[in-house]
Amino acid sequence: MMVRSSHFENSTASKNPQQLPDERLGLLIKNSFDLLVLLDEEGNQWYVSESSERILGYHPEELMGISVIDEMIHPDDREQAKQGLQKLVDGVINAGAQYRHKHKNGGWVYLEAYGNNQLDNPNINAIVLNVRDISERKAAEDRLRESEQRLSELNAAKDKLFSIIGHDLRNPFTIIIGLSELLVQNVEEEKLKDLPELAGTIRESALRINDLLSHLLTWAKAQSGRFSIDAEEIEITTLIQAVVQLFQESADQKFITLNIPLEAPRYIQADQQMVHTVLRNLLSNAIKFTPEGGSVTISVSEQENTLVISVKDTGIGISGNRLNQLFQIEHAHSNTGTKGEKGTGLGLLLCKEFVALHKGKIWAESTLGEGSTFSFSIPL
Repeated sequence: MMVRSSHFENSTASKNPQQLPDERLGLLIKNSFDLLVLLDEEGNQWYVSESSERILGYHPEELMGISVIDEMIHPDDREQAKQGLQKLVDGVINAGAQYRHKHKNGGWVYLEAYGNNQLDNPNINAIVLNVRDISERKAAEDRLRESEQRLSELNAAKDKLFSIIGHDLRNPFTIIIGLSELLVQNVEEEKLKDLPELAGTIRESALRINDLLSHLLTWAKAQSGRFSIDAEEIEITTLIQAVVQLFQESADQKFITLNIPLEAPRYIQADQQMVHTVLRNLLSNAIKFTPEGGSVTISVSEQENTLVISVKDTGIGISGNRLNQLFQIEHAHSNTGTKGEKGTGLGLLLCKEFVALHKGKIWAESTLGEGSTFSFSIPL
């Protein structure tokens, strides 16, 4: 509801620039691309040029006599606007202020205003504002920031890719080459006792390379935007149980208890393979960083029209600094588990990409030395 000030009612006769004596000036203001506004010292508008209808959707008469700051400016911008008005009243030259103004259609328009204090000028007796619509410029600035952020992420991804090729891939290959040479030498010298151990180590290195390449290719495909969701109805508890079965042996080897939800069926529309991959990575990490005798608990809940799946462990926990870097490509690296388990360092990045494709969120909470909880949401 708009409240008109008494200033407007009392000064209509004496201050009526709607009927300017100079026709040329009147035409100039009427056809100006910008908006001309006259305010009193309290921020009440007593003149608004006809550009208001084009820029804001309001006819000038709808905006006159109201407190623009209280009734038209976005709540987050009001304090800044009040400070700017006070500076103008105090005679400080205004270098331009940006704020959001309500449009008649219910939306918001970004404006930029330059003010001039003419309160002591008897011919004007007002604060004069020259106002311009900068919505398109702000949108372009936002697009530019998004492009810069995307470019930064791509550069970080490129650097990480070279790091993986130069280090994470090279090391296993070095191990395979060295051990295969030793294997050949042992065969030639008929030292057969060590062959099973050498072959097993070679196999582990080869499997690590395979996992790394698989994650790397999947992540690269996701980065290029070539992934699309093959959504279907999934019963999430059944999927969780299937993933847990894959890791039961790994958990048993460390005497880790796996607690899974025993609830009524819950259904979501999602890509089963992607959700399976996210669950697999989170459960694998939980077991990897939980000491012997610990526990891992998977829970499912509904929160604000989303299904939230959480994997909570009693592991070593994550420091605050590291927690903030978990899903950033430039900080992705693999840490050794509590029993020497190795990884690729790309699992959480894949989780982030797959959850984002579902328009969901993924996050982590942790206390160093007490454990971690990784959660992700999928819209219902």
